[in-house]
Parts: sequence; structure tokens; C-alpha cells
Amino acid sequence: MNAAAPAILAQDLSFRYPSYDSTATSQPVLQHLNLQVETGTALTIAGSSGSGKSTLCHVLAGLAPRHTDGEIHGTLHIAGHDLLAAAPSPRLVGLLFQDAAVQLFNTTAEDEVAWGLEALEVAPETIGAQVMLALRRFGLLDQRHRAPWQLSGGQQKRLALAALWAMRPQVLLLDEPFQGLDPAGQSEVSIALELLRQEGATLLFTTPDFGEVTHSQAVALLESGILASPCPVVDLAAHGKRLEAAGLICPAEAWNQLRDTRSVITSVPALETRNLRFRYPNGPAVLHGINLTIPRGECVALVGTNGAGKTTLVRHFNGLLRPTMGSVRVMEQDNASRSTGQLAREVGFLFQRPEQQLFAATVREELTYGPRRLRFTDVDARVERALTHFGLQDVATSPPAILGYGRQRAVTLATLAALDPPILILDEPTAGLDGRGRQQLLAWLAERRAAGTTLILVTHEMALARSADRVIVLHEGRVTADGVPAEILPHLAWEAAA
Repeated sequence: MNAAAPAILAQDLSFRYPSYDSTATSQPVLQHLNLQVETGTALTIAGSSGSGKSTLCHVLAGLAPRHTDGEIHGTLHIAGHDLLAAAPSPRLVGLLFQDAAVQLFNTTAEDEVAWGLEALEVAPETIGAQVMLALRRFGLLDQRHRAPWQLSGGQQKRLALAALWAMRPQVLLLDEPFQGLDPAGQSEVSIALELLRQEGATLLFTTPDFGEVTHSQAVALLESGILASPCPVVDLAAHGKRLEAAGLICPAEAWNQLRDTRSVITSVPALETRNLRFRYPNGPAVLHGINLTIPRGECVALVGTNGAGKTTLVRHFNGLLRPTMGSVRVMEQDNASRSTGQLAREVGFLFQRPEQQLFAATVREELTYGPRRLRFTDVDARVERALTHFGLQDVATSPPAILGYGRQRAVTLATLAALDPPILILDEPTAGLDGRGRQQLLAWLAERRAAGTTLILVTHEMALARSADRVIVLHEGRVTADGVPAEILPHLAWEAAA
């Protein structure tokens, strides 16, 4: 291996996936791409949803087309290694997937970190100390005996990063690494990655949100598979109109519209919990006596650190989880006697991971399924409105499974828009959305707010929390603060890092 070679060197690199339609030729995802990243530096690739960011990471990691099929042309070297000729070793390249949960497969968090070290044949007597160091670095030492699937989405992201960090790859590809992390978690991850860079590692970040490019000094725009030359972050930040046109920032007007829109908040409860307690089977207690009343028409932001119990709490509202003790009432009826299907008329639920609720053969069928099951008389009109609002007309006949994370998120939001229930529960709705997607989301939320829909927003996006009528803070399964945003948010220690 040539020690003087760039960490990443791509020349005239083009890639296309095989077409899912045998009668058509797929369009190239990467087009004549040139990229040079020097060893020990950090570069952010910024691009809107569908621009090719994840595909670029998969190509640079040696996964595509080796494990995806497709056509690739040009040259690609990682630290002097010809990636198109032979797959890289884990010591050479590490990849954090956009959806970190898909790369976790061991039975405990500490086993997850240890597995990579064992695969690299690290001396057994040193593995334990290295595992503990990685878990401590990413704030997961207390979770070391828990299964990855028992962790929150943000904790899963940190666990995947800890496993990669422990192996010390020369080049670390980070596909939206800060998505789904609370501000404190973002700070921990940023510090840990900077330590790796100072030790000589090369970091390549991707993001659909220009606000996240501060983690590197240089940024390159990726638009429709075409990569611009890297430039200093401060230079590009001065071109707000270009960033807005590229879909990387959300116009301030969209935030203002949501903040300034108000609904009539009634005295009639939409959601109620009384002494709500919950424990997962063979797991620790997660919720400890939650008492809440959320009136109809209120917009509530549910905030707290990763692992606080936010997702667990809101999954009780549509019947996905049932209390270990206590009660939940929706629209003044006890959930105990109602199925999830019955609750679907009243409660729309957005999962933190969009692929968990996608199953249909096409986007249009995905949006059509719910309204037809609930026997609405205006199904086609509902579907067309939702497709138009979230900019999905061009992929209406495509399978949701082949879309990027941001477009999948838009599809799941559109399915809820087609249903238009009186209560909407959105778990991390801004995660993975580019500026254009955020603008569409905020406009829809403002529309629903004006119509009197009850909104429950589980979020680490402080701008979204500040736009709510009310903020509820959850910490270790307990409500620790509840009030208007101006009173609650300034006192959150972890919010200061946002």
C-alpha cells in the first residue's frame, strides 16, 4: 500500500444499479465523479434526498456493485488499494449505514463491539478493555448488557459507531451519523470522531442538512449524482439561495408559518394516561407512572435524551404497546378494549424508521392501502393530494423499498396525510429529510394545526420543539418538565448543545 496515496481517490467514477424493471434501463446514480480526500482530513458530502449520497458510501466501502449488482466505470482507490479489483479489509474502510440498526446483529451491546475486534484477531486479553473504552466513549457503558434491539434509535446509532470506532479503520464513511441523536449524543459522537481523525483516520460525512456540515472544514455538493469540487464550509454557507435551490436548507418562512399557526385547543382530552408503567419482557422498567392529559387541538413536543422512553410512551397511544400497569385513553375511550386497527381511525403514527411501515409494491399502493381499509369514499382524491404535497408523483409507480431514506420518510408522511386522522404522532419526523422535505413537512403540520389536529412530535429538533404549544420532557421514563417552550427549553442542559 502506498503511504503517500490519498485516502480516497475516485476518477471519472460512474455507477448505476440494475433496473427493477427488466424492460427499462436504470439511470446512473453517480456520474463521472472525481474526488480526492487526503489522509487525516474530514470532508462532508451534502446532498438532497436521492442525490446519491448513500450509494457513494456503498461504492467507497466496496459493497456496490460487489453485493448489489449494477455497472461501475472509472477508477477508485482507497489508501492506494484498488477497490474495484478487490474488496477492502475492515481495517481499511468502515461504513456507518444511514439506518444503523441494520448493521447490528449480536445479542448484547458489548458483544456487538467485541465482534469486530474478534474478526480482526485482536489479542483476546485486550478485547475487553477496548470494548469498555468504546462503549464509554459513546455513552453506552450502562447499556452494555442490553440487546441492540432494546435500545432507542439514537442509542443504536451510537452503538454502531462504537463498534466501528473500536476497529480503528483508516477511512470511516459516515452516512448521516448525527441523524436521530440528541444534542448531547451529537457532541459525544463529534468528539470521538475528531479523536480518530487526530490519530490519522480519514472521515467522510454525508448529510441532507447543511446545518450539519460544521463537523468538517470542507464540503462538496452532490446533486443528481454529480459532485462539485470541495470548498470551505464558510464559503458555501454564504450562498443561501444556492443551498435552498439544492434542497439543503429549509426556508425560514416555513418555520415561521408553523410557529405562527395556531389551532383552537379545546378542554376535551385527546389523549390521557394514568399511572402508566411499562416494562419490556425480560427487560428493565422503561416508564414509571406517567400521568398526562393532552387536549384536542394541542401541538405537543415530546423531548428528552436518547433512551428516555419517548418512543415507548407514544407507542401506547395507538395500541402497539399495552401498559404493564395503569391506563391509556384515546378520545375519551379506554385503549384496553380497542385493537390497533380500531385506533387507526383516530391515531396516525409515524415510525422512527420508515421502512418498518412500508410494505406495498408501489408508492401509490402504499398510500391507498389505509384509506381503502378504513372504507373512505374519496380514496383517489386523498392519495393524489398526498402525493402532490410531498412531491412523490415521480415515484408513485416505484417500489418504496428502492427509495432512499429521505424519500421513504416522505412516503410514510404521505400515508398519514391520506388518512388525515384527528391525532398525529410523529416519531422524529425531520430525521433524514433534506431542506425541501422539511419545508413540505412544516407546511403540512401548519395545515393540520390550523385544522385542529392534535399533534404529538417526538423530536430532537429544537426548532420544531420551539414551534409547539407545549413541551413535555421525559427523562429515564418520568416526566421531568411540562409547559410552554419558552419556559421549558432554556433550562434543558442537553438542549444547549443544539
